[in-house]
Amino acid sequence: MDIDRGANKKLNPRTTATIPFNHNQIFDPFLSSKNHRNSKKANFSKGSFHKLQVHVLDSIHTKMNIQVRKEKKEKYIQAFPVIIENTASLKSMNLPLHRGCALIIQQMKTKKNKWIDIENRTKEKLGDFYYKIKPKQYIYTKTPIYSGKDSVEIRIKLVLGDTAIYSNTYKSTVPNWIKRKE
Repeated sequence: MDIDRGANKKLNPRTTATIPFNHNQIFDPFLSSKNHRNSKKANFSKGSFHKLQVHVLDSIHTKMNIQVRKEKKEKYIQAFPVIIENTASLKSMNLPLHRGCALIIQQMKTKKNKWIDIENRTKEKLGDFYYKIKPKQYIYTKTPIYSGKDSVEIRIKLVLGDTAIYSNTYKSTVPNWIKRKE
């Protein structure tokens, strides 16, 4: 994977972040290096996704590119690796993607034990497709670490059309203005 301790900044947005981030593509380690293009497993048929699981590797820090389309300079921040795994033993699962990025939204647990989204899903419809994950295989992506002073409990919601799958919980930080959404 791409473990790199080079990025020392955390994401500090002025407004609620819109996901997926432009440059946070998925990585499939099961494609050969000659045919590393994700289009080999891309399709437009929905398929099933009930055996997908999401794991956040919160003990590892990596870096993530959050460059905005208009900017030409790359901008890196700290991120947690995220594994999306197909736990089925015989059947391939189809993961919805938007422009090659998984639709993962971080959620924060409030003092009232409710989960609230700290990121918004893009409203764009162009660029949606499905990615086939074969049995007992996985893909890899990242989620940003937000800057903040207090630690909160966070999880990832993987958006799968009308349903969602949730990851393990982990401790991270968020800006104070997000904590006021409670």
